Amino acid sequence: MGRRLKLEPHRTPGGKWEVNVIARISETGNRYRRYFDTRAAAIGFCEELKARRDNLAGSAGVLSPAQIVDAHGAFELLADYPELTLNEVVRGYLVVHRQKNASIPFLDLYNLFLQAKAHRSLKYRTELKWIRDRLEPLHKTLACDITVRNLEPILDIMTPSVRNATMRYTKAVLNFGLKRHYLAENPVNRLEPVELERREVEIVPVPKVQAMLNHALASDRELLPFLVLGFFCGIRPEGELMKLRWTDVDLTDRIITIRPEVSKTRRRRFVDIAPNAVAWVEEYQRRGGKCADGPIAPTGSVELLRQRRKANQEAAGITDWPQQGMRHTYCSCWLAVHHDINKLVLQSGHSDVNTMWESYHRGVKKADAEKFWTITPPATEERKIIQLPA
Repeated sequence: MGRRLKLEPHRTPGGKWEVNVIARISETGNRYRRYFDTRAAAIGFCEELKARRDNLAGSAGVLSPAQIVDAHGAFELLADYPELTLNEVVRGYLVVHRQKNASIPFLDLYNLFLQAKAHRSLKYRTELKWIRDRLEPLHKTLACDITVRNLEPILDIMTPSVRNATMRYTKAVLNFGLKRHYLAENPVNRLEPVELERREVEIVPVPKVQAMLNHALASDRELLPFLVLGFFCGIRPEGELMKLRWTDVDLTDRIITIRPEVSKTRRRRFVDIAPNAVAWVEEYQRRGGKCADGPIAPTGSVELLRQRRKANQEAAGITDWPQQGMRHTYCSCWLAVHHDINKLVLQSGHSDVNTMWESYHRGVKKADAEKFWTITPPATEERKIIQLPA
């Protein structure tokens, strides 16, 4: 019978307490020494080693020959990694293995995210689908297996603005999966967005705005209120104007209520109706337009509305429509005349004063802005008649 291993601490010349750990019971498989400031701490560690020694002695015959061979091969693989133990490697692998079993393909995760965002605007959902199609190489990859190396080749061929948008939406999708334990880490957090060159805000020139409204009044009257409130009240066309109803418009007090369920920011706000906007709505009513309970936007599909807007722009001689043309025109012309950036932030539904100021300060000359706020309906023979006092 083998000699029983004794585990006792020894006092060193320096005053420390030393415990010798032989390779047979070492958690690393290598011999080493541990030092302690007190004898009690050293004895406590020795007791742990004794328990490990007894457990090993009791399980000596538990492993099958095949398991012993397998363990020997595992130790050989770990020979170049002395900082790792077999126990650590196995535990780490089991975490990954469980993660893979719990994960789902990226395409399935993306579609679940789309379903969760069914209440969002059509524009947002359309952009989500467009980004999903750009990420087709990842569709069959498990969400937990996506890494920076998977993402970079796809992102590197994109323009800076598209790259940033793709990163933003992908990050949201993977965060959605992170909360549901489909992955353990969001790789997009390791990527940096591209610094975009700031460009001047583009607006629609005053003559073109006049031409668009004149054409709508004459040829597509149902479209007119949509354009009037987009240009002169700055209400977001996608999402907000599509949900706005005539009951939200108070022509007497000249104010529009953007309800929380309508607002992009989910916060109620109030927008002043400019005098020339009132004139256009009144002219719309005078020519038979209905302002009863109902939507502001023309009835029909979103695609049909886009076709009508494009036809209106072409009739006004506009071939290249600036991004967010109506809203940018409103903000630039409003700030150039009123100079109250804080009120503009409240009326437009923005949240960042600094960004608003940098984007729209001096975006248009004051003279042109004043002309914008005098755009009124064209005079008709009936409106030219002046009632003289008796």
